[in-house]
Amino acid sequence: MRVASAAALLALLLGGCATVSPVRPAVEAAARSVNWTLLGRIGVQNDEQKLSGQIRWQHREDRDDLLMSSPLGQGVARIVRDGEGVTLEVPHQPTRHARDADTLTREVLGYVLPVAGLAWWVQARPAPGSAFEATHDAAGRLAQLRQDGWTIDYLQYSTDAPARPRKLLVTRAGLEIRLVADNWQSE
Repeated sequence: MRVASAAALLALLLGGCATVSPVRPAVEAAARSVNWTLLGRIGVQNDEQKLSGQIRWQHREDRDDLLMSSPLGQGVARIVRDGEGVTLEVPHQPTRHARDADTLTREVLGYVLPVAGLAWWVQARPAPGSAFEATHDAAGRLAQLRQDGWTIDYLQYSTDAPARPRKLLVTRAGLEIRLVADNWQSE
């Protein structure tokens, strides 16, 4: 009887380790606003290039508008996502359209910028409709999220309430995206 109880307890504990972590209350509180603007810095590195610059991201429930600029503030790329798909504007090149940002950024910029996932990940939330694994820090905030082949490490949170991610490292198969949120504005 004791062996059967220990085996049942072990199976329950091991099964508990394999479950997907729920979104914790501290994470929920940080992500209640549907509309926000993020001002910050972005760095992208892969085997072929290393780029850095500024980012201005206006997010609405039905639209994203990302402007990536050089460190001196000159526009390098603008990505707009809406109900019609994704548009990418790069200086001195024709405007490109596609269904999703992953395909478009891979073709034009040479790396995948996962805009759909990032819109959730920068808020310390997993993207809906896709399995994920999460680990949390002692305060209940996301420390690491794994989703859709991406690993998102939350390196620092803001000190104001609600605490929002300030520094993120997003990686997948030889690609590293660093994002620093210098200013969040909820609307």
